Amino acid sequence: METLIAYTFARDSVLRAAAGRARVEAYYGDLWDHEAKHQGYDGTSIGLHVWDRSDGHCYWPSWHDTGDLRVGSLHTPLGYQRVIGDVAPYDAPSRLAKAVRRTPASFLELAPPFTMAVVDPAQERLELFTDSIGVGRLFQLRIADGWVWSNRPVAALLFAGVPAAASKRGWDFAAACGWFMDDSTPYDGVLAVPGASHIVADGGRQQRTVSRVEAASLWSTDSTDTVDETAEALQDVARSVGRLWPGQPIVDLSGGRDSRVVAAAFLAAGVDLKLNSYDAVPGELEVAESLVQALPSPVEHVVTRRAPGKAPVKPQQAKQQPPELVERARRWHRYAEGLRPASYLFHAPPKNLTTVAHLAIGGAGGEVAHGHFYPSDVLQLDALPLPQKLHAFGNRLQARLTPTAGPAEPARAAVADQIERVLRTAVHGGIENATMLDYFYVDERLRRWGTTGERSGVVSPLLIPAFVRAAFALNPAQRVDNALHRELVRRLVPQWADTPFFKPSQPAPRRASTRIRCLADAPDRTLIEQLVTDVDGFDPRALNTLWAASAAGASSAAGEATLRQALWRATFADHLAEVNQHLPAHTFGTDKGRVEASAAPQPAAPRAPKLTRRPVVRRFAQTRLWRAFRRSGIGRRWRSLSK
Repeated sequence: METLIAYTFARDSVLRAAAGRARVEAYYGDLWDHEAKHQGYDGTSIGLHVWDRSDGHCYWPSWHDTGDLRVGSLHTPLGYQRVIGDVAPYDAPSRLAKAVRRTPASFLELAPPFTMAVVDPAQERLELFTDSIGVGRLFQLRIADGWVWSNRPVAALLFAGVPAAASKRGWDFAAACGWFMDDSTPYDGVLAVPGASHIVADGGRQQRTVSRVEAASLWSTDSTDTVDETAEALQDVARSVGRLWPGQPIVDLSGGRDSRVVAAAFLAAGVDLKLNSYDAVPGELEVAESLVQALPSPVEHVVTRRAPGKAPVKPQQAKQQPPELVERARRWHRYAEGLRPASYLFHAPPKNLTTVAHLAIGGAGGEVAHGHFYPSDVLQLDALPLPQKLHAFGNRLQARLTPTAGPAEPARAAVADQIERVLRTAVHGGIENATMLDYFYVDERLRRWGTTGERSGVVSPLLIPAFVRAAFALNPAQRVDNALHRELVRRLVPQWADTPFFKPSQPAPRRASTRIRCLADAPDRTLIEQLVTDVDGFDPRALNTLWAASAAGASSAAGEATLRQALWRATFADHLAEVNQHLPAHTFGTDKGRVEASAAPQPAAPRAPKLTRRPVVRRFAQTRLWRAFRRSGIGRRWRSLSK
């Protein structure tokens, strides 16, 4: 539920901040379950506000006020002792703020996700720092006389008093690959701040400066001892967890690569922990149990097993009524602000932002050391001359990320251009082998990873810069061979070094009764059909074909994924309407970015009823004649007037 807002306004700063804060609290009150504790500071032209739970779930304070500095934090800086020494967590934020203000590059040694904002009232100066990858989430909104930054795009819009609108660029990316590439977001005018950024807003001079360490230079290293450095850094992270959270941490241990390295780091650091394994994939639990038995000292090990011997399902219970998916998509947008992928459609969203608060320790980031985006013939392609190699890797990424049917050509082109841009940036940074695919993964995909930066309490030790640098020091053949994972395990827990990483011998057999989950099976299929057959960023003919297959029970997994993405985009319009209810009516129609807001929130306007088309109208709307009219100049003018 942690929410941070920082801003710089040229005029009426305190009055506008009060109005913006009221709008934010009115919108998020239910999402915070009315448990949020607010702390903040408003200066002449800059300010900083933080909302967080008040239950003491972590020893690192999200707000720290020493009089000379105000420090707001998102997430927890694991390994902060490497920057400022062994300082108690409650006293550390101001010490860390002073250290990174003196030497901004030292901020990049902290484990992502972490974002920090620092206000110096005497100098009327605001500074913001993002972690080395940008997983900690910081978004920025430009307005006519200033800037607003937040970890939640909706909070930035509400605080500034700017109407929420969909970003065509962002949703074109999402239509073709499922996420918001580059600096795009679901919202027009709201951009993602990249990792390794340092922003300084000088309120007195009304100046803003931005500096950033280029990713290729940040992750490249000439060190010959990266494995030992990484092993020590991972243990520092494990020790930090013991210092920063109360209770005994629970660390997952599967038979695979990433969880073994993370668990080994905690064990080598001497942290009192509990290991947890899941009985999910046949054969994997046996590997985890053998690892626990090989330890020189006993460690508590909990196994979460599949429910044994359930009673046979009665025929009338065999097919449960699926949920109404349109309302579920709307709830996901309210919860995650469009940033969760459409693959979550069949999962129920949390009721509010306070539902999940437990410490979660996982292996996110380990993929960079074993070639997440590598095609099966990566080593053969890596032997090609550089121009052909760039072309081949770009084509493989495009084929993997973009479905063959559904996205419109402009959306496909946008993704293709972004893939080429990122790969060429890697080459310009000196990466000329298949590691450019790992660069793409970290720079583009990892920072958009679902839940890692969504809430505090998510610990991902393999995101630390030392691990990423060690991974980039590998050649592609070593990455395919899991060389870094094996060497780290050998240094951290030698007893585990000779146990091969678990790999299923063959895919689990698919039951004959198992069927792809089709959108057309939902009880609100009529409404879904209205929404998904003509969506911005998608080819209407392809969507109609995919919907017909879904209705006939003949969908492919890829086709249903495209329909889910189309529904995700279509329902986002309802989310925008809900957000805009919390804005004063007179902010609409003003020039973009102008803020004319009173100090008190305005009452929410009643939500317009949703129109339902008659069958004959729906059929006409699917004809070529109607689509040609909509795309014509007259049709576009008619649509703008009808809004």
